[in-house]
Amino acid sequence: MKFTFGAMERGEYKVAHFDPKRDRAFHLAIVLGQGPSACVAHDLETGEPQMLVWAPGLEALALASVPAHPRSVTYVTLPEWSTLVPDGALDPTMNGQHLALVHGKLPVAQVRDEPVKTISATCLYAHDESNERNVLDRFPNARALPLQAVLVRGAQMRSTTSPVLLMHRGADRVDLTLANGQRLLLSNSYLARTAEDVLYFCLLAAETGGIPPADMKLRTGGTHLLQLERDLLDRYFSDHAPAIPSTWPNVPKTLGPMDRWLAAFDQFACVS
Repeated sequence: MKFTFGAMERGEYKVAHFDPKRDRAFHLAIVLGQGPSACVAHDLETGEPQMLVWAPGLEALALASVPAHPRSVTYVTLPEWSTLVPDGALDPTMNGQHLALVHGKLPVAQVRDEPVKTISATCLYAHDESNERNVLDRFPNARALPLQAVLVRGAQMRSTTSPVLLMHRGADRVDLTLANGQRLLLSNSYLARTAEDVLYFCLLAAETGGIPPADMKLRTGGTHLLQLERDLLDRYFSDHAPAIPSTWPNVPKTLGPMDRWLAAFDQFACVS
């Protein structure tokens, strides 16, 4: 199934009082997808998202609305290989082997680690380093974050009152995290080529976590999430909604679903 961005090929949205020239006033979160890139700026004093831009390839990094001097910058690069390892089982000399056990072969890129303190685990990950160099040329202080760690924190924050299954749809896979409060029940990635694949793995996550679809919230987003997939999930999950609601005032219809940039919006929770 081929995904095309159509009207969403490029665009931006800013709140009226946003000023990209404010020095060290923002956290800038970047997602480099398999096709698009996007940037989200959060005001560090209020936590308010004030700017969203997206464009093909790496073009979003060069747009005039992107703050020139943010205080902090993080980025997620897709696709990535990642896995969560409990701290008690982590052997730093075998990081590559941990990933190979999950993904079937040793990664060719540098293996990194990101602590996930809320679950006493470490996320090991590797991604394509070519896009990373472009980010660091623009923002030398930028710090990489693994998508899996971002989703774990996002699921925990959304599950304070009931279990939440958080889904990110990429170009050829689906990343799923199921949490109930601070308790992580599942975090995994699956190859998904069709809408039926997406539905199957969401239902599998619910079964694996031991929570019926009727008793959980499903929150979805991702760079390649199709309306067909949203509609299919609606039939099986009674509480299904976008992971990032369009809550900004006067959001134009051409903006499209903001949950496509879930991997950018949720980075702020990992650094705030």
